[in-house]
Amino acid sequence: MGPLDVMRSSGEVFEKAGSIYCDLTIETPPVLAENLGQKGSTAEAFVLEINCYPVNPFIPRGYMELRVNITDRIVFAGGTDIFPYFPDADEDSGFFAEGMKELCQSHGQDYVQLQKTRAEFFMSKYTKEKVGSHAGIYSFQLAEDTFPFFKGIAESFFNLYSEILVRCEGRDYTASDQEKKQKIHGIWAQWVLLEDEGTKYGLEKGIPPDALLGAILPPRAIF
Repeated sequence: MGPLDVMRSSGEVFEKAGSIYCDLTIETPPVLAENLGQKGSTAEAFVLEINCYPVNPFIPRGYMELRVNITDRIVFAGGTDIFPYFPDADEDSGFFAEGMKELCQSHGQDYVQLQKTRAEFFMSKYTKEKVGSHAGIYSFQLAEDTFPFFKGIAESFFNLYSEILVRCEGRDYTASDQEKKQKIHGIWAQWVLLEDEGTKYGLEKGIPPDALLGAILPPRAIF
């Protein structure tokens, strides 16, 4: 299948931080093929996904996914978001949203449309619950000449999330706060296992479950 790199770590700030990088030659995943008109085409796909699960529940969870699909053309896809554990974390969501807006404006991209794409895709069709804050952005199709914007998604994620982390990491929390965090983790785990077409497709194509799910799923969740 090509290179597959998985890294997981834990410490005082993150109870789990994981990344998975895949270099695959496969049929274009259905969720992308539908948008690209490339059903049945063979593509070289590069995928990087990062998930950060904080120890302190007042730090939102961080998420970024970036992919490149190469057939007769190069197409970028992916996005980023944060997952606050408490409704009163509007300050963090607003800060992240403003950063994404600035990124989009500086590269001539439509934040409202990219945010709408994320909100519609990362929504449970069973519970109708939001998966994430929906302050971030997502696109299924970015042209080859948008690479500076594509790169900017990663740079903005690390810069914005780092600022949020520093601001929130010293807050006191209780066992009840931790339980709330694990319930939110349950929403994410349910969506990944039951609804995310990319996860199911990767498992069907042979990516080892302990690598794929081990990098994506939270260390603890309550259902």
